[in-house]
Amino acid sequence: MLKLFDHISKRKKIFQSSEHDRVKIFLCGPTLYDLTHIGHARIFLTYDLLARHLYEKGFLADVLVNMTDINQNVFNKTIEQKIDYHELTKFYSDEFVQDLFLMNIHTITRLARASDYVPNMVENISQLIDNGYAYSANGNVYFDTSKSNEFGHLSKQSQVDLDLHRLDIGPNKKNHSDFLLWNSSDDFGFYWHEKFGTGIPWWHIQDTTIALENFGAQYDIHGGADELVFPHHEAHLAQLKSLAETKEPVKFWMYTSLVLSKGEKMSKSLGNMVLARDIIKKYDQNILRLYLFSTHYREKINYNEQDLSQKKMLLDKIHLTKLKLSETSSDTVSALCKNFFECLDDDLDSPSAINTIDRICDTVLNGDRISKEDFDKLMRVMGLVIR
Repeated sequence: MLKLFDHISKRKKIFQSSEHDRVKIFLCGPTLYDLTHIGHARIFLTYDLLARHLYEKGFLADVLVNMTDINQNVFNKTIEQKIDYHELTKFYSDEFVQDLFLMNIHTITRLARASDYVPNMVENISQLIDNGYAYSANGNVYFDTSKSNEFGHLSKQSQVDLDLHRLDIGPNKKNHSDFLLWNSSDDFGFYWHEKFGTGIPWWHIQDTTIALENFGAQYDIHGGADELVFPHHEAHLAQLKSLAETKEPVKFWMYTSLVLSKGEKMSKSLGNMVLARDIIKKYDQNILRLYLFSTHYREKINYNEQDLSQKKMLLDKIHLTKLKLSETSSDTVSALCKNFFECLDDDLDSPSAINTIDRICDTVLNGDRISKEDFDKLMRVMGLVIR
């Protein structure tokens, strides 16, 4: 029985899909101005593992990943590199797909670029205004958080806490925590001309619109990095409830913790990014998976290349185990295989699952038996390619 940790309830809950055998998963994807670093890779590999595990349990995971191409960083890069906006975003979109291929991620069923949904975003902003959830101020449009009774519920913040935030600072806002839906700033060099005026749809309404257009009023899992809880996902939830008129538009909120470099978040500005493709080139995608899955997805990783290289010992054992496959598994190995799936059922406890694989390898290399069917199933779920 699969249990997943839900951020709102702060507990592990038995997973039940909103549809019989289809699991709708929304992942906050890349901003199209840079390549995939190991922190990003951790998110996509975590949900690849979840999708593979769900498939073995009889579900079909419908994984939607948004690609943000309406963003200040994107616009800045077009200016810095003197490159056309469409050329830049296509390049990084293609590179992201290539990184997914290199990481052996084939479980993503939909990639959605924000710019393809601008008319829908405009409709949603208009609906929020018409229903009293949003207002215009100095050419911008803001979401009125005072109209959302549970704003702060996801991030566990009281109204006092929320009042300390100064989100999207601008004149004539009603509340400090009100956030932008439409930004009329003239700093971008890239605009849409709509009834609100010249501007761009802001960050939060982009994801909400993509989710609604693809999944409707409710989906099963919203995933991303834990740094997105506030304000991004808090805003997303408020918009979903207001537009879909559903009390629980998302059943599970799941968060992957950060990969740090010497205790600091990886970022381009700090110059401490480690690209996923560079790790794969030096080692391979199996090593990357074993390294990231050796820490539970809700715990931080402090990147250490020595820890990464040590995973080659386990990978070598797995290769040796493949050379000793039998027609059937022994009772001992069958019990260990069962334990492997029980570990993943416990909120994707991938470290324990990997330890179980290690025990299986040791057992088989000491003369016990594992069937090709059982071995292949373990490798398939972990996404390991053993030739």
